[in-house]
Amino acid sequence: MSNVNRREFLAGLAVMLGTVSVTSPLVKAVEVGLTFKPPTKTDVFCEQQLNIIARISEIIIPTTDTPGAIAAGVPFYIDHIAANWMNKNQSSQLIAGIDKIEMDTKTKYGKGFLEQSNITQVAIVQALDDNLKHEATYKTLKTYTVIGYYTSKIGMSEELNYDPIPGPYKEIPFSDVGKAWS
Repeated sequence: MSNVNRREFLAGLAVMLGTVSVTSPLVKAVEVGLTFKPPTKTDVFCEQQLNIIARISEIIIPTTDTPGAIAAGVPFYIDHIAANWMNKNQSSQLIAGIDKIEMDTKTKYGKGFLEQSNITQVAIVQALDDNLKHEATYKTLKTYTVIGYYTSKIGMSEELNYDPIPGPYKEIPFSDVGKAWS
């Protein structure tokens, strides 16, 4: 957000994931991200909520020299996670949290989140990020934005330059490999 580029963010994320145990819901989220294809309609969120998620995710991972979160289908990925992988209570809490972001923005600025200037939206998201321990909804959105983006085709191929088959194919006779591969 401030002056952190994606590479620095990934390095920080790697450190964070190295010090925090990966829970089963996060493992499931990665599995879903690897096979997810964005739909054209939502399952859980109304259009305004999905647009708020889209804007927040694009602030977290903006379009630069590579596509951002919206191009990777992250808002629909989060909707899919809420519909199919969260229990009813978790998805209800996420919806209520997004609505709270909207209401807090209206209370503070007189207009909704999407009606704010880009600078104000970034400031709102930065404030949520600065208070991450106490912002469960934003923490969930940020987590699934990162997982959804970096497990998408765009995130893996264009941002991370993932090459599923690096280098040329070379046949290796079993006799050269030995028992290590048996």
